[in-house]
Amino acid sequence: MVAPTSTDDLTLTLTPPGYISFQDYLQQYDGIHAEWHNGKVEEVMANNLTHQNILLFISAVLQLYLGYRPVVQLLLAGFNMYNGEVQRARQPDLMIVLNEHRDRILQTYLNGVADIAVEIVSPESVRRDYDTKFAEYASVGVREYWIIDPMRQVFDIHGLNAEGVYQRAAADAEGRVISGLLPDFRFDPRVLWQTPLPAGLALFQVVQAMVG
Repeated sequence: MVAPTSTDDLTLTLTPPGYISFQDYLQQYDGIHAEWHNGKVEEVMANNLTHQNILLFISAVLQLYLGYRPVVQLLLAGFNMYNGEVQRARQPDLMIVLNEHRDRILQTYLNGVADIAVEIVSPESVRRDYDTKFAEYASVGVREYWIIDPMRQVFDIHGLNAEGVYQRAAADAEGRVISGLLPDFRFDPRVLWQTPLPAGLALFQVVQAMVG
């Protein structure tokens, strides 16, 4: 005679081997660069010095920009963007959330999508940033996807159109990339390829040139 199966037993049986819940992922992988998808965790390789320098610089540019145009909240690398509909948590290099969507920001993760996701391409992340995340961010409604590629010396801003497809924003006559979501954000990407990157007064002047 087969013993009856309880609800708890059934739940355990149906849980895939190696499955980890999103809440357990937040606790167990706190401080680790990893991403979660439907119960599976993928650890991401450490970034290189160029990646770190550009990340610090563009973060500083955006922080100064917010002093003039306080329209968004900036979330740095390591903060999860969780989308329950697709059971996915990503960690973009930077996330930008408009003020009207601040209610999505919880203490340990973003509950929903960012308005802008920024990825800085490394040799190991080329396919993930250009293909996987490009398609995924569009499908979940990330309104702008910024790809900064130091290997190709390219900074492209892709905006989501009415059909839910990314279109690359055209640069202005001076070669500056333009955000459709951030007022007065017109950035000359050639600044990113300088060695060393601007700091101090020179950094302040980069931002002041945008906002006037």
